[in-house]
Amino acid sequence: MIDFSLSSSSHIVFTIICIAFIVFLPRLFIDKSNVIKNILLMVITSLILTNQGMDFFREGYGAGNWKLGLPLHLCDFSSASIILYFVTKRREFFLFAFFAGFSGAGMAILTPDVLYSFPHIDYIRHMIGHSMILLGVTYAIIVDSQRPRLNDVHRVLAALTVFLLLMYPINFLLGPPANYWFVIEKPPGFNVTDLMRDAPYHMIDVYILAVIVCYSLYLPYFIKDRTNKA
Repeated sequence: MIDFSLSSSSHIVFTIICIAFIVFLPRLFIDKSNVIKNILLMVITSLILTNQGMDFFREGYGAGNWKLGLPLHLCDFSSASIILYFVTKRREFFLFAFFAGFSGAGMAILTPDVLYSFPHIDYIRHMIGHSMILLGVTYAIIVDSQRPRLNDVHRVLAALTVFLLLMYPINFLLGPPANYWFVIEKPPGFNVTDLMRDAPYHMIDVYILAVIVCYSLYLPYFIKDRTNKA
């Protein structure tokens, strides 16, 4: 087993492959039949649920503490949102998956919380599981022509704020070692929180960064709308 390193060639190559699939695979399904499209969505859903199940087994049952395996992290919320979007086609679920997915799952792909690098199964399933969230989002954008509006940024940030505040009593009631949304302690490994203040004050910086990221994700649409009006 090879210890994970953020700068390893295997991680860089695997990340590039994941990004390529996320960006280009949905384009192949634009003109496909609904049957073919539904098969892709079922595959994405199956891979997301498999990753969720393995998370519970590895972090909860495997670690001997069920508190670690509950589906309460931000990426769990994103996973549920994109699956619910597939089933209902409700725009609200797409919007949450769009903003929370690109910020949460995107960071999980770039700086994965794993001990070992490729070809360890935990690394592979982590990368594929989080890539499937973003693949679902890009599918909705490219195939279903979904997109966010300015008011959607405000609505999703409000929802994220409520969920974030709820994580404090939830973690308190569960007790150690529960650390959902990493509000108690910073996530392990090298990640952007290393540049922030010590816990628990790091969450102030995380929240500010989340606001910046959400508006940055909307920025290309804002520029496109202004250009079309000109």
